[in-house]
Amino acid sequence: MVVMSRKILFLLMLTFFSQAQASLVTVNGNSVSFTYDDSLLDLFGAPIVTGDSLYFTPTSFRATGIGFVDLVSSTFNIKVSALGNNFVSSVGLTERGDYISYGASSQVALGGEVRVVDLSNPLTEVVGQITPTSAFVHQASIFPTKDFEATAGVDFSSIGATSVNITLQNILVALTASFSDIAFIEKKGIILGISSLPIVDGISVPLPAAVWLFGTCLVGFLAYSKRTYNF
Repeated sequence: MVVMSRKILFLLMLTFFSQAQASLVTVNGNSVSFTYDDSLLDLFGAPIVTGDSLYFTPTSFRATGIGFVDLVSSTFNIKVSALGNNFVSSVGLTERGDYISYGASSQVALGGEVRVVDLSNPLTEVVGQITPTSAFVHQASIFPTKDFEATAGVDFSSIGATSVNITLQNILVALTASFSDIAFIEKKGIILGISSLPIVDGISVPLPAAVWLFGTCLVGFLAYSKRTYNF
């Protein structure tokens, strides 16, 4: 009876882990591979791979406040591995969307972080904060909506990691103190770009910070411009 129970338990565990592994997706970019669990995408939605970037086009990542506070958050993990004789040098993030801030008591905000961890040494991590490129402003009328953009960057070149875990956390807040005011914010496009560099004679050779930051942003925007998204 004990042996039979153990067999049943083993089969149940095998079924569980098989189902868990079945949801893992690995896709290759130009110089890195992306591995993620497509059952844990939450509000981000399924990404599209272009070059060494992931493009998310969420359709329900929004916060709305009319006489109250609405806070919406979502967190997503992805493994990035450098292909060939390369290492991960930087991670860049660009987010776009629109918002409404109508009335004196209305406020909208966004935040979050990009956390990069060296999988060969999980105690080594670098965090970049997601910040808007310009301030949110009040509107004289509800429409048209106003567009926003937010960015984050992580320089990982000094670590020399060939495989990293990236945690992408996003937070949206909309609030008003009056039912006559409206606060609304929605993310419509998220670009996660990865840069890698070659390992020379077994040594990871980083570029200056200004170079990797410019390169990551340039590649992301050029690839992004090739696609048409309704922001």
